[in-house]
Amino acid sequence: MPIMGATLLSEIPFAMIEPHEAQAKRNHGQSLNRLADRGGLAVPEALDILEGRPGASSKNCLNNERYLIHLVREWRATQREADAS
Repeated sequence: MPIMGATLLSEIPFAMIEPHEAQAKRNHGQSLNRLADRGGLAVPEALDILEGRPGASSKNCLNNERYLIHLVREWRATQREADAS
């Protein structure tokens, strides 16, 4: 999934956000595929979707970019563990 307007990252794995499709539809009225086609999500939008919050709950700041990077790293680590077993 493309991440728009961020300084520290340009995308997150689509498979990471895909299980949160229903929250994306609640927040944006569009599917994740449609949002990706339209350029992606801003960091606060991605965090709100991933954490099950209504839209406009998070702020656009470097700390949230760092937090999203942390979430991506955690997700990738769990994927590697699952692949190894």
